[in-house]
Amino acid sequence: MKRFIFLISFTLGFPELLMAEMVPRNDFSTYAEETNSKVGFSKDYFSFSFFYGGSLGPPSGSFIDAEKDYDRNLLNRIQSGEIKRNIVGMPAISTYDRPIYQSNGLFGIELESGWTDYLGYGFTFQGQSVHAVRQRVQKQIHFALNEDVTTLPKDVQVYSDVSALTFLSVHPLPKNKFDPYMKLKAGMSFPVSDNVHASSRDDYFARNSSMTNGRGFSWGLGIGANYHPSPKYFYMVEFYKQSTRIYSDQFTGRILNTFYLQFGVGIRLALTN
Repeated sequence: MKRFIFLISFTLGFPELLMAEMVPRNDFSTYAEETNSKVGFSKDYFSFSFFYGGSLGPPSGSFIDAEKDYDRNLLNRIQSGEIKRNIVGMPAISTYDRPIYQSNGLFGIELESGWTDYLGYGFTFQGQSVHAVRQRVQKQIHFALNEDVTTLPKDVQVYSDVSALTFLSVHPLPKNKFDPYMKLKAGMSFPVSDNVHASSRDDYFARNSSMTNGRGFSWGLGIGANYHPSPKYFYMVEFYKQSTRIYSDQFTGRILNTFYLQFGVGIRLALTN
């Protein structure tokens, strides 16, 4: 009797059980669909990233041109005998007539938010510096009224700044793991320098060659791509060109141009649709 009851129950219940197993599980498919929709850029996007850029070429612009004019003038003064001594009291010689200017790279952090599925905006906080290997005049008290040149070229920092920039971004492939973009940036820079020259010739009585009251306006263009292996994080590569118009008490309106290849990593902070 018990076996008969079990057989009837099994016969009636098995088709229902079978059909339940054959019906797609909506909860899993919905989860997968929602997860996929969060990959890449979209209007609900909000991210934080860190990046570092290596220089793709020497810095340029009127700021660098003015410093190179100083180098050429110093070379001519040494060769003509106008500057007679080096800092150890020996006859001055030109030991380095091809000064090198190079960027030490760009580093920073960035916040980006979606405006629409194709447009974004954000803020960048970054810093950069420029070094040079060159000779320069150094004042010596024990050789009164003489300008003495450094014996050997020295590695000196000629420029450094921190910048706060806002940007607009364009993302032509939203909600995609591969996320190419273009960014237009503009903002303020705060430059400093310990080895800047107001003209192509040193003023002997100007003992301090540090930039004073430095400020600047920066703008840039970035073209790159993010890759989102998951909804939570991404990798970034970008070509970035920046120009800075620099003002100080020593000069007005010199331009510094720099060009970088940047790499970065970021996390997505907003995942809701």
